[in-house]
Amino acid sequence: MQAARRYFAAVRGRDPRTLTITGLLLAFALEIAAFAHIVEDYLTGDPIVRWDLHFATWLHEHASHPLVRILEAVTLAGNAAVLGLVVVAAALVLLRRSRSSEAAVLAIAFVGAAVLNALVKLIFHRDRPELGFVHLDTYSFPSGHAAVSSATFTVMAYLLARHYRSTRTRVLIALAAAVAIALVGFSRLYLGAHYLSDVLAGFSFGLAWATLCLLTYTAWGERDLVAASPPWVKAAVRRLGTSRKSNR
Repeated sequence: MQAARRYFAAVRGRDPRTLTITGLLLAFALEIAAFAHIVEDYLTGDPIVRWDLHFATWLHEHASHPLVRILEAVTLAGNAAVLGLVVVAAALVLLRRSRSSEAAVLAIAFVGAAVLNALVKLIFHRDRPELGFVHLDTYSFPSGHAAVSSATFTVMAYLLARHYRSTRTRVLIALAAAVAIALVGFSRLYLGAHYLSDVLAGFSFGLAWATLCLLTYTAWGERDLVAASPPWVKAAVRRLGTSRKSNR
């Protein structure tokens, strides 16, 4: 009871950290509800499943080869291997700047989304669309590209926006992340790699995982993870910092 009273007192006092946690909790609840709703529709064969087939067929029949080529490049932004390289590079930069907590939450968001999504695919084992410009042997539901790009880009945008006070800049960062996520999702639909419900489920799943990571990060605060790490981790980070100084 005392903890609850302290929490509501912090909300009434507009404590920034408490308000952030509250907002993230609400977002997480909505994202989980959205994912559960899509899963229910898929399992019960609701209209969205029938719409999946019609929409996939329509896209395939109206596809143009120039746009296919463009979207084949766009879809790489959601590829786990490509995103992994981006995350490693970003994490190294953050470690060199003594932002170990940010590096950790970014890495966990990416790796967790990729691993968990792969496990969820095994539960539903939905086949890929028959009509498509790409042919994959893995399962379709939910979309891994949508889930991993949603989780990674959302956490990246959140961490970047925290370092700007301008509302306009923060909005632009959020819009850039949203556009990137949407383009990756549309590329999977246009190339015939996924159904619409696959992509929507991937979006909601990835966003829910990103929100859970950010909740943990916000609750953890600005603690230095390197200081609590094993000696070999501290030595590695120290070498990164030394190499950065020598390259200046």
